[in-house]
Amino acid sequence: MESNEKIYYDTNEVAEMVGCEASALRFWEKKFPQLNPKRDSRNRRRYTERDIEVIRKIMHQKDKQGRTIKGAREQLRRKEESQLLIQRLLRVRKFLTDIQEKL
Repeated sequence: MESNEKIYYDTNEVAEMVGCEASALRFWEKKFPQLNPKRDSRNRRRYTERDIEVIRKIMHQKDKQGRTIKGAREQLRRKEESQLLIQRLLRVRKFLTDIQEKL
């Protein structure tokens, strides 16, 4: 990571980065459980790179694929489940290859 990269971004910075309104970010936070920015001591939202990636996925689902909020939320949930399944399968595969090597 470069030294000038930030760890946390505020709402206005993220809105400018992704090209949407700050109010949309606050709205999506309520509608998408995947989007859960941390709060600082003054209760201001602090977005990470992961949060920004989720926002970009939401925007892609809505703008490019024409999904509703409900449809975008369901699609993101399915993708997360698929990624978890792939990770589990890769662990099982590694476990089995380790066993095979020991035999």
